[in-house]
Amino acid sequence: MIEYIKHLRAKVGHERLLYVGACVFIHKEGKLLLTKRVDNGCWCSAGGGMELGETAEQTAKRELLEETGLIANSLELLCVLSGKDLYYTYPNGDMVSNVSVVYLCEDFSGELVIQANETSELKWFSIYELPDNISPPDKPAFLRCVEVLRERKQREYSVAFSIKPVDAYRDFVDLQVAESWNGPFVVSKGNLHDTRTHNGFVAVNNGNTIGYIHYNITSNECEITVLESLHKKQGIGRALINTVIQKAKEAYCDRVWLITTNDNTEAIRFYQRFGFALRAVHIDSMDEARILKPQIPLTGNDEIPLKHEFEFELMIGEETL
Repeated sequence: MIEYIKHLRAKVGHERLLYVGACVFIHKEGKLLLTKRVDNGCWCSAGGGMELGETAEQTAKRELLEETGLIANSLELLCVLSGKDLYYTYPNGDMVSNVSVVYLCEDFSGELVIQANETSELKWFSIYELPDNISPPDKPAFLRCVEVLRERKQREYSVAFSIKPVDAYRDFVDLQVAESWNGPFVVSKGNLHDTRTHNGFVAVNNGNTIGYIHYNITSNECEITVLESLHKKQGIGRALINTVIQKAKEAYCDRVWLITTNDNTEAIRFYQRFGFALRAVHIDSMDEARILKPQIPLTGNDEIPLKHEFEFELMIGEETL
């Protein structure tokens, strides 16, 4: 605790103080450097309270050096945050109303060094794969920083595309499916599907196929049998699914459903964000699937044993666009 705050605490005890500080987020190649606090076990940016006579930028640079060993060669001001959303009570009972000057740093030097008395770990996180346990007083600044970085990435890599029926692109899609799924056949819930016979759509950019989806309607249900986006984080998968949902509505289906496997953690997160609900987990079902399709490997993404099927469903009328 800085001497100025110690002096005030000696007079007011745990009462809420106006606490002015600065924080700095280190960003490199789509990743943020976060520090894990010793006092609450949560992740946060480098930052702390302003000393008397300091500028906010000086505070940010000092705290960054003290907590990480890095030197900020230049800083970008992101925002200034204040108000009741920044109220916080520390584990020792001290209450504060934070005013936080938030910086982004992409030009830095130095070697990472952990300040053991405050920080237990330093770790890089993708701006799309971030920890849940963000330190409460740091969360508003963290959310603002991630929002800005994701918007910039979206503008940098934005791909325009249109959705078209698969028919004119069938040869390319059949080859892509065979490469991605070890042949034209896929298995779901003990059924072997020939994707070459399924309806579908493609996402097209400048005449090039950058995503595709196959679906199969039986009775009052629509199953998505394959889905692949060749450009991530562009909304391609969401647009393809929404197109299939519209077809399911026209066919008076009650639900749209699909199967993914236990190793496909990226897909599991995506479908839940979209609005699909986990309907069932079919334990050890991949043993049966390999009888129908021996090409299915024993391990999948990240060397995870490929064992179970996750069934997701979206009831018609509950979908989000």
